Amino acid sequence: MIIIALSVMILGYLFSAFKTRFNAFLKTVFTIRIGNQISHEEYSLSHPTAIFLSINFLITAPLFILQAISSKKISLSFVDFSFLSYLLIVGFVLAVYLVKILSLKIIGYIFNSRVAISEYIFLIFLINQIIGIGFIPIILFIAYGKESFTNGFVYAGITLFILAYFVRIGKGAITALYSRKISVFYLFLYLCAFEILPLLLGVKLFDKLV
Repeated sequence: MIIIALSVMILGYLFSAFKTRFNAFLKTVFTIRIGNQISHEEYSLSHPTAIFLSINFLITAPLFILQAISSKKISLSFVDFSFLSYLLIVGFVLAVYLVKILSLKIIGYIFNSRVAISEYIFLIFLINQIIGIGFIPIILFIAYGKESFTNGFVYAGITLFILAYFVRIGKGAITALYSRKISVFYLFLYLCAFEILPLLLGVKLFDKLV
């Protein structure tokens, strides 16, 4: 697949051209200190490493979603395994995160917590970038592996997304409480309104579609 080849080429380019920065991004997932240090750098999200890894996420995540839909045979009249459907999912994923980032910016402005919100936005990008990398072998196995193993790799991809989701929530909450920039009450309201509720709605929608 051209899409998979493009994703692998992106990672190869980053590893060869920005090896130190690439390794720093990977280490950030497991530590808070490095993440905060990188997030305070002015070029953190505009650095080529961050840009290309975000592009890689927008390439691999929609492809995995399309593969998952195809393997589960969900009856959606506007979704089939085609490039047009892939582009529709890319647009949907992009729109979801644009709305999320805009909402966070507004929250940061209202509650005067711009620095903490900026760190959490950085964390969202970081986790998505790691998911984009993790999806590559899963997509390859789904596309070219034995058909009997397809469902297993689909569930592996879903598990990866869920684990990354909870890592993002956990690291975000720990960072906010550790820095004392956001109160526990506001943190609880955010988690309920923008993290837990959308997840429950998504699970409910998925259950209806299946």
